[in-house]
Amino acid sequence: MSAQTVGYILAVAQAILYSTMGVAAKFLYGTGLTPEQVILLRFLGTVVVLGAFLLVWRKQPLFSRRPIVYVQGVFFALCAIFYFLAVDEMTANVATVLFYAYPAMVALLATFVLKERLTARILVSLAVAMAGIVLISGVVDGLMGTTSIEFSPVGVLYGILSCAAFAVYNVIGQKAVGKKDGPMTMTFSMCVVGSIMMVVAFPTYVPTLVEVNALQLGVALFIVVCNTIVPVVMLLEAIKRIGAMKSSLIGISETPFALAFAFAILGETLTVLQGAGAVLVVISILLVTLPSKKSE
Repeated sequence: MSAQTVGYILAVAQAILYSTMGVAAKFLYGTGLTPEQVILLRFLGTVVVLGAFLLVWRKQPLFSRRPIVYVQGVFFALCAIFYFLAVDEMTANVATVLFYAYPAMVALLATFVLKERLTARILVSLAVAMAGIVLISGVVDGLMGTTSIEFSPVGVLYGILSCAAFAVYNVIGQKAVGKKDGPMTMTFSMCVVGSIMMVVAFPTYVPTLVEVNALQLGVALFIVVCNTIVPVVMLLEAIKRIGAMKSSLIGISETPFALAFAFAILGETLTVLQGAGAVLVVISILLVTLPSKKSE
C-alpha cells in the first residue's frame, strides 16, 4: 500500500472519529454538563491519559523540544475557543459554514506558504465541498424560512477566527510532522498548551469538574481517546503523507458522517437538502482522492 493511499485512509478515519464527538458531547449536555465543562474535560483528560501512556510506553518523549509544536497547540486551542464563542453568539448552522470553510484557507496558505500547486481539480473540489457544507448546515433551509437562523456580527467574527485558527493549525502541522517528534509527543505537547489556555478561558468551571460522575467520566474518556488523541495522531500522519491541503479537504467528510450519526443515534431529522449536501461532500472527496489520467 502506497504512502499516499495510507494518508487518504488516515484522513477519512480521523474524520469519522471526529464526527462522533457531537453525539458524545450532546449526551454529556443531557446529563447536566455545560459546554465549558466538556471542553475542559477534553483537554485536561487528554493530558492525563496520553501523558500516562507515554510515561509507561517510553517509545516517544513526553514533551517536544520544538517551539513550532507549541505554536501549533495555541492555534488548536484557539480554534476550539472561537468555535465555542461563535455557537454561543449565533445558531450552530451558520458557525458550521464559517468553520468548514477552513480547507479554502488551507489551500491558500499551502499555495503561498508551502509553495504547493493549486490545481484545477483542487479548486473544483473546494467549490463542491463548500456547496455541500452550506446545504448540510441548514443555512439554505433557514433562508427559506423552514428552520431558524440567526446571524451576529460578533459571532461571524468568531466563526472566521475559528476557521483561520484551524487552517493555520493544519499548515503548521505540515511543517512540524516527520521531523524529530512522534505524533503522540506532538499531540501531548499541543494539548498541554490547550489545557492551559482552556483553564485561563474558563477558570470558574475548573472546580466543578470534581462533581463529575462515573458515567460522565466514561463518556469524557471516549471523547479524549476517540475524538482527540487517536484522530489528532491520524491527522498528523495523514498530513505527513498527503499534505495539509488534501487532508483538510478529506476532513470535510466529518460533516456527512456527523449528520448520519446524529440521525441514527440521536434521532435528529435529515432534510433532502442536507442529504444532497452530503452527496456533494462525498463527490468533492472523490475528486481529490481518485487518480487522474495524467499527472496534475
